[in-house]
Amino acid sequence: MSNETKETKKNKNRGKHVTNQKRKAFPRKKGYIVALLLLALVTAAFFVMLILADLLPSDLTVILALVVVALLLLTNFMFSSRYRWKRLIGIVLSAVLICVLASVTIFMGETYAMLNSISGAGSQADASGPPADRVAVTEEPFNIYVTGIDQWESEKGLDLERSDVNMIITVHPVTKKVMLTSIPRDSYVKLHTAQQMDKLTHTGVYGVDETINTVQDWLGIDLNYYLKMNFSAAVEIIDALGGVKVYSPVAFDSSLKDYHYKKGWQYLGGYKALYFARERHAFEGEDSARVENQQIIVKAVIEKMTSSTALLTNYGEVMSAASRNMRTNMSSDEMLALVKMQLTDLSEWDVQTQKMEGEYGEDYVASLTQKQKFSVYRVDPESEAKCVEGIKKVMNPSESELEKARENSKKGFILNGIQRTVDKVKSKTGKEEQEES
Repeated sequence: MSNETKETKKNKNRGKHVTNQKRKAFPRKKGYIVALLLLALVTAAFFVMLILADLLPSDLTVILALVVVALLLLTNFMFSSRYRWKRLIGIVLSAVLICVLASVTIFMGETYAMLNSISGAGSQADASGPPADRVAVTEEPFNIYVTGIDQWESEKGLDLERSDVNMIITVHPVTKKVMLTSIPRDSYVKLHTAQQMDKLTHTGVYGVDETINTVQDWLGIDLNYYLKMNFSAAVEIIDALGGVKVYSPVAFDSSLKDYHYKKGWQYLGGYKALYFARERHAFEGEDSARVENQQIIVKAVIEKMTSSTALLTNYGEVMSAASRNMRTNMSSDEMLALVKMQLTDLSEWDVQTQKMEGEYGEDYVASLTQKQKFSVYRVDPESEAKCVEGIKKVMNPSESELEKARENSKKGFILNGIQRTVDKVKSKTGKEEQEES
């Protein structure tokens, strides 16, 4: 074969290769164009909701945005390839991106709506409740009054709403300290409006504002926010968290349900945790023991949400359960700020407990007949003063304690995550060495 013929053949092959390369360049098929348009729309919606909902810490938001942009560029690169297998990978990647981004966008939208439905500031359901005494919840200490109504969601409106659980949760967001102060339901107190003596549990009949104002008059402390919940809320939130781990000082059987509780550590689901907190007849100091068990459950819920990934992985389920059965005068922005702070800090909280002590007696109560006396709980003045002092101690830490806490809070999500992992590894290694020795 002559050199001229060989050269002509090479030129033909080169032309064919160029033609194929042009043909295999970025496809003009409608399927690819539709996929890119759909991906662009979903991505735009994702970024709009990411900014609007503002659910995540700033550094985590930036990281997530950069990852999404990188994946978009990779998808476009795959689509533009002249190789069929790369374009197929691009199709799969775009499909996955569309599904993931759409799901996350819907989740953020639903979560944002749920937070607004929980908040009394965004709902007419609890418009009669007291206004909040607002503070910067990520910087200043505050008190939340928890009032637990003794009914299920399905019974709402069918019976009087007595406040069965009465607890003050004192939170210092900088030092990461929480104090749970329990008040016996039958505490003998002076009603804010009527100025007559009654049981604390009966204030719930007149509305949560009467409960809040009565306790503020009595203890002389400000209750910034309230959280009103029923039996259904406790069950659904605990189930959404995947159950809680609690320690029971004694073994006992529920007098309300066929549940047995062993002495020691155990995992409890929603219903079993509820009846753990409600039981009193199985103990000698009936209401005192019930108050302690209520604190055990609340403490377990707080620790589960702050010392594990439960808040992040079960965020939607927890918010959904709360939106159906809880009301508060804390705004959705304040709740979001607390959640974002926890996701950034990834810090474990120091949860302490205390309760008001006293003794039972008999006296007249304003909400019932005056023809006879009823069983009431007279709180000991020394115990009352001790509990108030415990609340103030959490709210007013020393300057050195504040300075140390602020140093830790300056770190971002990534650094805190690394530090948290290192601390867990060291803690686990230390325990293993102790067990071996």
